[in-house]
Amino acid sequence: MASKSSIEKDRSIIRELVQDPRQTNVALAAKVGLSEGSVRRRLDRLITEGQVHFAVIPSAAFMGRPVHTLFEIQSAPGTTEQLIDKLVAMPEIAYVYHVTGQFNIIAVGYFSSSNAMRTFWTEQLGRLDGLMESRSVMVLRVAKRAHEWARDIAASDEEATSDSGPEPATAGPES
Repeated sequence: MASKSSIEKDRSIIRELVQDPRQTNVALAAKVGLSEGSVRRRLDRLITEGQVHFAVIPSAAFMGRPVHTLFEIQSAPGTTEQLIDKLVAMPEIAYVYHVTGQFNIIAVGYFSSSNAMRTFWTEQLGRLDGLMESRSVMVLRVAKRAHEWARDIAASDEEATSDSGPEPATAGPES
């Protein structure tokens, strides 16, 4: 297991990348106080481990899919995993979550029109084996995107660090 110091170095790199993902390793190294080689090696490891992903995230509306819909789905007993696999394979569905509560699956889809969403819901989703009940919720406005949460964490971490001063040293092995 990585040490607390090593994890914090990785997180400092990630915080900087969240603020500006297009910066060079040289610029990043200067900001986090590491060598360019160290930053490059750490990033390679973080990518390999799946801790960091680089992607272009276009606006669904710009890409011709302005109708953003959440589907709350209740699967029949013993069919949840198969139903999740079917949803994952559907190109209209962007996210699939196995959740707790009244419904056990939440799926998020993007559609070219409300009619396209209705057709999908009634003719594709509604006909899936294992689906007991579903509800749709059309998104009116997205106030915050999932990938933007990290900016808030980076900003709050910076504020906490500047407000609280250095962390006290800990004794003994870390668990």
